[in-house]
Amino acid sequence: MQTAALILVIASGLLHAIWNLLLKKARDRFAFVWWYLLVPMVVFSPMAFMAAGEGSASLTALSLGCGIVSGVLQAANLLAISLAYRSGDLSAAYPLSRGSGQLLTVALGVGLLGERLSPLGACGLALVFVGVYVVFLPSLSREARRRPIRMLASASSLAALAAGLMIALYHVIDRVGIQGANQFQYILLLFAADFATVTIVLFLRRRWDLVWGEWRANRLSIVVAGSLSLLSYLLVLFALSRERVAYVGPARNVGIVFSVLLGAFFLREKHGAMRVLGSGLIVGGLALAGAAG
Repeated sequence: MQTAALILVIASGLLHAIWNLLLKKARDRFAFVWWYLLVPMVVFSPMAFMAAGEGSASLTALSLGCGIVSGVLQAANLLAISLAYRSGDLSAAYPLSRGSGQLLTVALGVGLLGERLSPLGACGLALVFVGVYVVFLPSLSREARRRPIRMLASASSLAALAAGLMIALYHVIDRVGIQGANQFQYILLLFAADFATVTIVLFLRRRWDLVWGEWRANRLSIVVAGSLSLLSYLLVLFALSRERVAYVGPARNVGIVFSVLLGAFFLREKHGAMRVLGSGLIVGGLALAGAAG
């Protein structure tokens, strides 16, 4: 992998982990998500309209439908991970959601899109399973080995797994929807559908006082999180222009390791050593699966 592309991808993974740290620290995470989505949508809209010139690709009916469904699923992912952070650690929920999301993406790719999984890729995904297990180990003692099974049944873990499922579903849908479409318009459609879905959830919740309260308390964190999220995404797109997706996708998952380190240093979360080991196994497994692809 080229050095420049590797630096871009590592930076993207770090930025992604940082905005998740800011979400974890929010007072009302649903309200935080609403404001956070507003930032990239406002910033990105001019770029999308500028890219809609004559002769450029437009959104087909298929890409329009895929973009709306994908945006709804991305909103569901954000709300699910917000629930996971309510009672769970950043250093556990983030690796679980990202790791399971990648595993399920491969499973759906094989089952729905007819993609093939090589023996080396299967070994990489098995390593991801082991890594997820180790993330929930407090130690290597005999009694501690049963804890991950119990922890996977907790509300936080179930929400993180739901977030992982949403990641897998919208990745598969995007693979279909982005084909032949104007990429800038498609991304803006994702932002709009994502934002509209969260707006509906907040409307049903009928607590707009919490939305304004979140802005007054964390406006700087909201702007930073929204900006970092967009920058992280654009860094990946730029890296993809210089390197193969088989390298960029797995490498970006270094954010899993960053999430563990951020949780340990800024949130004082426990079992840091085991979670660093587990997240390292997850990233290594995903890299192996990516190399096999």
